[in-house]
Amino acid sequence: MADRPARPPDGRPRALTGLGDVVDALRNLGLIRVGRGARRHLAHFVADDGQRISVQVRGAGPPVVLIHGLACSHRHWSAVARRLARRFCVYAWDARGHGPCQGNTTARITLARLARDLHDLIGHFRLERVALVGHSMGALTVLQYLADFGTQRVGAITLVDQSPRIVTDDDWQLGLFGGCSAAMLAGLIAGARDNLAELVLREIEASGHRWLQRLFAADALLGRALRRWLQSMEVRPLLDLCDSLVAADFRALLLRLELPLQVVLGGRSAHYGGLALDAYYRRTVPHAWVEVYPRGGHSPHYAEPARFARDLMRFVADLHARAGPAMEQRVSEAAG
Repeated sequence: MADRPARPPDGRPRALTGLGDVVDALRNLGLIRVGRGARRHLAHFVADDGQRISVQVRGAGPPVVLIHGLACSHRHWSAVARRLARRFCVYAWDARGHGPCQGNTTARITLARLARDLHDLIGHFRLERVALVGHSMGALTVLQYLADFGTQRVGAITLVDQSPRIVTDDDWQLGLFGGCSAAMLAGLIAGARDNLAELVLREIEASGHRWLQRLFAADALLGRALRRWLQSMEVRPLLDLCDSLVAADFRALLLRLELPLQVVLGGRSAHYGGLALDAYYRRTVPHAWVEVYPRGGHSPHYAEPARFARDLMRFVADLHARAGPAMEQRVSEAAG
């Protein structure tokens, strides 16, 4: 991860997500098939439109749902989930369009659709007083869920390195990179619609990983193969998702939020590092527990899983301790 917000010289953002391993991101999005086969260890539920969505379920106890970011998968939470499972029942899904959850490649994917999927997950597993933990796009999914379905079945939320609005303007400077306008992001998405292969190859070139640059150079065998493969892919559903992320704005929702809120930010986040997001959250939600991991990048939970799991366990345990023994018993029965 970069030591400060990424601000390319031409003012254009390099990517919508800060992912060092481009190959892994493409695999998570189902654009290339490398290595791992079917994940038989995963449970699943069926969303209200028939989409089968895979979920890793671990442990027993009060429920915690982990929601990954764009171009990630449930594996991004593995080190955290393993620790949480000692005290909680942990659900980590593969959002539609990610991992094995590919389904109908022509169906539109939006943030509202992901929020409905989360609603279906909570209903399928009959979760009550659930802690929702979202990273990046997953954090926006949590906020969209609250906006669309309310807080009745939610006990607490955790947002990981995410602004409530990713675009910036004259009145809002706490979005992506601290200076990324709607027009900039619209141009990036339009470029992907027009020629995803060129966009991905430029991302590889800008990644700083020399072995990746050599492996996927435009004149290299794998570079040519990747270009042909990406040109054959239907990526419209994922770009629709990106459009909905750009349009999202949850600042008003946070102003009236009464749920317990934990916010974890990466001090070296390539997306938000150096911005005063921590002060914004403390000011906007006075009861929030806000932590900045000084060495953390955009994925502080991935870089410091032991610390993140300890912080999250304490946050959720405090929630259930305040709920009292009767509520704890009902939560345990629902999780079982």
